[in-house]
Parts: sequence; C-alpha cells; structure tokens
Amino acid sequence: MHEELSRFLTHMRSAFSRQATYHWFIIVFVGFMVRTDTLGVSSIVRALMLAPEIYTGLLHFFHSTAWTVEGLMAVWWEWLAIRDVAYRRGSRLVMLGDHTKAPKDGRKMPAVTTLHQDSETSAKPTFFRGHHWGCIGLLVQACDKFFAMPLWANIQEGLDGIADPDEAKHPKTIRIVHMAQQVARAMGERAYLVLDAYFAVGPVFQAAAGKRERGGPLVHILTRAKKNVVAYHPAPAPKKRKRGKPRKYGKKLKLMKLFDSTTKAYSFQTACIQIYDRQEHVRYLALNLLWKPIKGMLRFILVESSRGRMILISSDLELAPRAAIELYCRRVSIETLFDTLKNTLGAMAYHFWSQYLHPASRRPKKNAPKRRRTEDPAKTRNTLAAIEKFVNIQLLVLGTLQLIAKAYPAQVKAKAACWLRTVSANTPSEFVTRIALSKVINSKLHGFGKDWITRLIRGKQDRPGNTGVYDDAA
Repeated sequence: MHEELSRFLTHMRSAFSRQATYHWFIIVFVGFMVRTDTLGVSSIVRALMLAPEIYTGLLHFFHSTAWTVEGLMAVWWEWLAIRDVAYRRGSRLVMLGDHTKAPKDGRKMPAVTTLHQDSETSAKPTFFRGHHWGCIGLLVQACDKFFAMPLWANIQEGLDGIADPDEAKHPKTIRIVHMAQQVARAMGERAYLVLDAYFAVGPVFQAAAGKRERGGPLVHILTRAKKNVVAYHPAPAPKKRKRGKPRKYGKKLKLMKLFDSTTKAYSFQTACIQIYDRQEHVRYLALNLLWKPIKGMLRFILVESSRGRMILISSDLELAPRAAIELYCRRVSIETLFDTLKNTLGAMAYHFWSQYLHPASRRPKKNAPKRRRTEDPAKTRNTLAAIEKFVNIQLLVLGTLQLIAKAYPAQVKAKAACWLRTVSANTPSEFVTRIALSKVINSKLHGFGKDWITRLIRGKQDRPGNTGVYDDAA
C-alpha cells in the first residue's frame, strides 16, 4: 500500500514546476490523509506534528500562483489512464456529474451566494448562504462494488466580477458538460455523461453536440427526463410538394401517457435488469423522437420497475435500453462520493477569505446586486483558487484511497483491523482504507521509517531550539 502511495506521489511531480512546491504538496496530501479533525489547514500541522511556523507556509502553498488546479488534475487523469481502472460501456468511459452545496457564512469569502435547499428534510432552512460546487467522477468497478472516482470539482455560482467572464457567463448546467469534455479530451477517450433530471434541458444536449469530432460527439449525455416531457415523430413526407418549408414535426406525444397505451406501436418489452444491485423484471420502450428544445433527434427510453415509472433521454441514438437503465442506476455513486468527501474527509471545512473583498450581508435583500465589489480582483481570484485547490487535493486523496482499496483489498482489511458491524462489500470502503494507510504512515513517522516521504515530513517537524511546546497555530 505504501509503495503504491509512493508511486502515485512520484508521478504527481510533473504538476509542479518547482521542487519546493512539490514538497509542500506531499505534506498537504499526507496531512489530509492522516488528520483526525477537519478544522482547516491547522489540522495538518497537528496531524503530522509539524513546527508551528509551518502553518504560514501551508497557507502560502494554497495561495501560490506556481501551480493550478487544472494542471494538477490533468496529471491525475494521466495516472487514471495509465491504471486503466475505468468502467466502460462499449468503447466509452462512463462519467457521472452533479452539483453539491456547502454552507458558508463568511462575509469576505468569495463566491458565497444565496442557495436554495434541495433536501426534503424539514429541519433545514429553505435558503442558506454557501458555495455551489460542480463535480464530475469516473465510474469504476471493484469486484462487486461500483464507486465514483473523483475527477474534478469547481465553484459554479456567484462568480460575477471574480472569475473569467468567458467561463462565468455559462450556466452551471453547461459547465458540467464542458468539464467532462475537457477530461475526456485529456484522457484521449470518449465517454457517456450520466446526469439527473436537473440537466434535462436543451442547452446541455446542444453543448455536448456542439464540439463534434471524428467518430461522433466526444461526450454523449444520459439523463432522466421531467415528467411533463413531450416529443414528436418526424413529419411524414408529403405526397405532393407544396410551397414553403416542409413540416419537420409530426405527431405530438406526451410520453408519460404511453405507459398506459394499448397501441401496438408502443408495446413494451420485458426483461430482467439489475436495478440498484437487485435483479428485477422491468418493462421498457425505446423511441427515437424529435425534441423541440434542441430541434433534433434523441432517444427516449420509458422504464417501469418496482420503483415506479421514469423516462431516460440519451443523445446516443443507438444506446441499448438495458445499458441505459443500468448506467442511470449507477448515478447514485456520485452522491456517495459527496457524502464521503464531506463527512469522512471533511473537504468542505475550508476557511479562506479575502481582505480585499467588501463584506456581504448575511441577509441580503431580494433585489441586491449579484456582483460584489473588491479592491483587488486579482487577489480575490487568488483566494477563490485557494478554495478550489483545497478541495481538489482532497479529491486526489479520496481517489487514491479508492485505487488502493481496489488493488489491495486483503492488505487493507488486515492492516486496518477495525471492527465493522456490517461488512457491506468485498472491497473495503474509503473509511477503512484511510484507517489502514494512517496506521502505516504513523508507524513510519513514529518509528524508524527511512523512506523519502517520511524523511520529508520529519524535515518539517524539526526546527532550531524546538522545545516541544507549540504556540497557537492561528
């Protein structure tokens, strides 16, 4: 396990132009993996027993302009391509995309905006202040377990006057597609992007079809449709050509009504398909129809199972219905990713703020201007970049834990030696893998470990005249 971690960290060297920056990355990466609390950057100092003055260096690392999130994650995508761990459907990778929200109450924290609470829990407020994150993951299979391996995350709302205007003008539904296209192009692969019903809008499919390459679109979209979706048959060819433009749209269909139709043209097929890890008999019907929001043809798949009725939309007109159903059932893996990221790793517990940003009201008025004033836009953008660096490094930590759990399941379980009331799968979870790696790393730090990672961390622990009494880190 430790050798695999060493190989990964060695591979990440190309993401940094300076040796010192690379060494800080290793300190931060290992600190995130072994820390026992999630109280920001200072938790790294406590976890690795670093000298107190290292805290300032850690802050400078996140604010450094010597490295970028895009450059770091591009090397991570190269590592995944080398390992070839992706689950494929045909010749395409399967990517999962979604949004998540992180409550933040900092008045001088960039990109904090008023967000609507989508949760059905009545104990949560309807609106709150926070960050709106967009994230994409790669579907990976390990034995009997599927999980979403994180690829990239960034903030996608509240960017007026802070981020690049060309990118900030795109709605957050489109930015998810652009992220998937960038990753697929960097990995030299084509992919399916599985999304939920929030993304069932015309611009998403137009963005995916806009950048066509040889062999078809780089990314095909698969999403669940809204219940009021309507589509059209192509208009029949007229027997006699008349003046004017010929009709494009034929018979209009309210697709939800087809579930109860007795017409032979809309007869459903029955098959045994895996629905959320359970084999069920499912009724389905696949139709290629015109959809007015994109003025083109899409594949609509009507599905009826024990969980109810739903309609899937795919931009791939040849996607098999069984494959589409099984892929959409795997979309829930990205929700597990968000849960692990927030509750196991504490990736959303960041506290970066900009002194140049004018403080925002915690109770903004309804028609208040969205653009916040800043005395130094460059410094404010740098703070926003530090937030994204903080989260994306923890995406790397999570992805590394998943790769080690997939490659060394028996060693992870033996080294973790932790009691679990219910063992859910043959492949250990990220929680168990983190315990195992933490024990390995701590045993080397507290023992006689002589590997290069241990020597590097020990170099940050020592300081002249160190009495062992630590002052407050912040």
